[in-house]
Amino acid sequence: MKKISPAFHWIIQPLLVIGILVFGFIGASGPSMFKEVPQKVERQTYAPLVRIFETEITSDQVIVEGNGTLEARTRINLVPQVGGRIIHIHPNLRAGGTFKSNETLIEIEPIDYELAVTRIEAEVAAAQTALELERAEAEAAREEWLALNPNKKVPTLVGREPQIAEAYAQVKAAKARLTQAELDLKRTRIKLPFDGRVVSATVDVGEVISANQQVGIVYSSERFEIPIPLEVNQLAWIELPNETKGTSGSPVKIHVNVGNKLYNLPGEVIRIESELEELSRFARVIVLLLPENIPESLKEKIIPGLFVDVSIQSQKLSQVTSIPLTSLRQENIIWTVDNNNRLRLIKPEIIYRSNKEILLRDLANDTKVIISNLEVVTEGMEVRISKDS
Repeated sequence: MKKISPAFHWIIQPLLVIGILVFGFIGASGPSMFKEVPQKVERQTYAPLVRIFETEITSDQVIVEGNGTLEARTRINLVPQVGGRIIHIHPNLRAGGTFKSNETLIEIEPIDYELAVTRIEAEVAAAQTALELERAEAEAAREEWLALNPNKKVPTLVGREPQIAEAYAQVKAAKARLTQAELDLKRTRIKLPFDGRVVSATVDVGEVISANQQVGIVYSSERFEIPIPLEVNQLAWIELPNETKGTSGSPVKIHVNVGNKLYNLPGEVIRIESELEELSRFARVIVLLLPENIPESLKEKIIPGLFVDVSIQSQKLSQVTSIPLTSLRQENIIWTVDNNNRLRLIKPEIIYRSNKEILLRDLANDTKVIISNLEVVTEGMEVRISKDS
């Protein structure tokens, strides 16, 4: 058997082992050495996108908004106080017609009432003559009594005092009848002490009417009122007129839509009705619209029953912030975004709330208020701010 040399045992054999190990390592790691290194991908964030606006502390005015129906302050039934045949009516005594103060609307034939005045004037003259005769006879009787009974008091019957009192009463009664007759004569002309419009009329010339018979309906066009239902807490912003202080009620803008054109007419709060509405529990604030504030082109178009919106202006407030009503969440909380784009829940002090906006106190300038709606909201959650905020 051939003997192995020491050089193979100590040198060549170890080198072969090392070579085999190196070759195996290269074979195992070779594919991964030539693999392409993957690019680093940043993790995508799923924070919700929100729209915001930045607040500003400023001075603002409380505007109480409401709506109601225009009403004529004075609306009456046209009823004559005397009867007779109609001999004249106002040419505008028809539905929709207008009339001026103290114009004759209806004239009733006056002849019967003129005759009554003449007859009662004669009765007054006769009663006055009878009174003067009684006084003359009484004076003669007193003189005769005193001549026969000097220094004695004249008896009542001798002085004809009862007869004089009765004659005087007859004069007063006749004068009262004359006053009534003259008043009835005056009432044959039906007039009203205001400018107005006719709602309806049911008579014409030649018709015979009786006293207290309704012949039409009219209303005054000199003053219009608008009852505005408001919540009780809104009354704190309403100013009423004060005659003692010489102050007026809250000024009002009355928005009237006529022919698809909006008109803004000035008005004024004049009173608050004394009771709440039974079902709604609203208070009714009365707004006054005067005819001089109505443009001439609108005078015949502003009529009772017209639906109007009003804006009642109250005092100005300083150091307040206005935000849209839609940004107020449940329990009077608003959502804001801090400088780290984290959502924060804030419950500010609410001064006034309308159907469009809210006035807040103690909200810092440039507060980012979220106006978007989110399905899930948690304190401190990350959000992204939309560029179109």
